[in-house]
Amino acid sequence: MESSVISKVVGRLLLVLALVGSTTYAYASVTLVVDGQSEQVVQFHQRLNSIVSEHSIRLYDIQNKAAPFPQDSQRWIAMGVSAMVKLLDKVSDDAPVLGLFVKADAYKKLSDMYPNKQISLLSNRAPLTRQLALIKQLSPGFSHVGLFYSPQSQQDFSPLKNFAKQLNVRLSLTPLPDPLNWDREALITLKEVDAVLGVDDSAIYNATNIRSILMRLYRAGKPLIGPDKGYVRAGAVASTYSGVKETLEAVKHLLKKAKWENVEINPYFTVATNEQVARSLNIPLLSEADLVDKILGAMQ
Repeated sequence: MESSVISKVVGRLLLVLALVGSTTYAYASVTLVVDGQSEQVVQFHQRLNSIVSEHSIRLYDIQNKAAPFPQDSQRWIAMGVSAMVKLLDKVSDDAPVLGLFVKADAYKKLSDMYPNKQISLLSNRAPLTRQLALIKQLSPGFSHVGLFYSPQSQQDFSPLKNFAKQLNVRLSLTPLPDPLNWDREALITLKEVDAVLGVDDSAIYNATNIRSILMRLYRAGKPLIGPDKGYVRAGAVASTYSGVKETLEAVKHLLKKAKWENVEINPYFTVATNEQVARSLNIPLLSEADLVDKILGAMQ
């Protein structure tokens, strides 16, 4: 009799475990969608699977017409704009889709094109507040920071202004109609500030203008921070950025969330520095790891 009861209990436990296992598998059904495979894509998929043990992430090349479309996928991750567009044409309106390595303007266009779709973006763009925190860690003496923006810019600088007050930093926001021919107002701002915070504004910071801007700032003895890692290679002193490693960590974090926000800011980042430019401007640099720690401390 006792043996029979034990058998029933064990049977029920096995049934519960089986149900839990099937539920976990169903929730774990995540598909990484790409538009053409490459060595980098395969490595990204392998690294993602290696750090996300709770999920079974499939790789689906949307170019491969012979491969069956994974209809049972619970969540979708699209790498790049092309993969995202082709995926949105296939999935149902209630399917959660997360875009990786997609710029904000492209995401906005897709949201307008597919208003009924559940589209989210993992944004790797460095928040201006984080960049301002970096400036303060580069030199506590940097108490006046300039930011130049194009007249057509629609960015909201309110969070940056509020954070600048917390850091006791004076922030000068100045329009720059012609990056190759600075007007009087812009020149006065440049003369007064300790450093310049680069903003993601393609009308100012682009391949055509950057050399001229960097030369002007260098002659004035003013360091440029940001807008991103690419400009550090060109001559900016430093920038925070989120690369592939940080993207993988962010996706791991997001897969634990029940629902994705429209735009998810990548909380993981590192710092790129240009030692040669910093040395020429007499800016002593901490290690990149120390800068990250200090930025995180300043933003708490």
